[in-house]
Amino acid sequence: MQLSYKEDFATGTSAAAAGGFTTVLDMPNTLPPTDSPQRLVEKQERAKEKIRVNVGFHAAATSDKRTIQGLVKAGAFSLKLYMPKPIAPFKVDDASEVRGMMKEAESTGIPVTVHAEDILILQESKRVDSFEQLAAARTPSMESRAVERILSIQAGTKCRVHFCHITLASSLRRVRDSSNRVTSEVTPHHLLLSAKSVRNLGWKAWMVPPLRSEGERHDLIHTVSNGLADVVGSDHAPHTISEKKRSPSNSPPGVPGLETTTPLLLTLVNKRILTMSRIIGMLATGPAKIFGLKTKGRLEPGFDGDLVLVDLKKTGHIDSSKFQSKAKFSPFDGFRTKGAVVATIVGGALVYSGGKVVGRRGSGAVLRNNLLN
Repeated sequence: MQLSYKEDFATGTSAAAAGGFTTVLDMPNTLPPTDSPQRLVEKQERAKEKIRVNVGFHAAATSDKRTIQGLVKAGAFSLKLYMPKPIAPFKVDDASEVRGMMKEAESTGIPVTVHAEDILILQESKRVDSFEQLAAARTPSMESRAVERILSIQAGTKCRVHFCHITLASSLRRVRDSSNRVTSEVTPHHLLLSAKSVRNLGWKAWMVPPLRSEGERHDLIHTVSNGLADVVGSDHAPHTISEKKRSPSNSPPGVPGLETTTPLLLTLVNKRILTMSRIIGMLATGPAKIFGLKTKGRLEPGFDGDLVLVDLKKTGHIDSSKFQSKAKFSPFDGFRTKGAVVATIVGGALVYSGGKVVGRRGSGAVLRNNLLN
């Protein structure tokens, strides 16, 4: 893979194990992109000898029916629609094309995952000279309009839609009020950081969707604490520091999240902002239900024996220099935490313990959807 210098299956799944993730679903925005059954199978084959936790794969949304059917047969867990710049050729501004893709997704049972930012507004954005301006140019209205547009199209189908990394409380409420076929996801960075982090940290806090105002962040975490989000996703986006330090217009958005998500959420539990049952729902049972991981998400007879042990009282701080990921930076560097991953067990086998990755390469399983079972 052409982007393995940023992260590969061995380092990425080591980061997952260290962060308390027993299963991860890989996004299709790689080089080459996961936009065909052949490329999906190639990715699965490449992964199986290197992964330390379970790994499944999303695929790029496409309008070609045969490709969608092939992706489902090959085991894709969703069709990812990245609205600002589709990963595979796709007329995202054409409602009939989006509806056609959703209709085919409906017929096969595969969900559609959405990065909700309105591309038409993005095309009107002016040139920016700082990361703060770059983030401010991607306004909250872009998300609101994108969510409304996708929900309007989805309403005419029975397609399941999952909105990734929602940043606004109003979006969560809109999703919750729409239908039981629509779900939502938030990230730790949107819950804990705001636009002032972009002003203070620059490239370290540059991501899309961008960090919002402190008021919007406060509303988001309050809404999540009240149960309106289905999933917390790491939105793990590894890049090299030299890439991130480029000029704002050339710096890739995104931050590594696999090793920070669990300790940050446990810290919120200790602060009594979230409950333990809430984060278990958003990290385990919720994702398992949404993406059809029928033997995961619970510790019961007949399930897979994936388990994470945590110490709720252990204090520490985020130190990206110790990440298992190749991406050695974080907007949370120095952030004090209370709560830590003690051990990660995958399929009954110990993969991470005592601060070290102990699982061997290839010990994780490549997962495929259950749609044809």
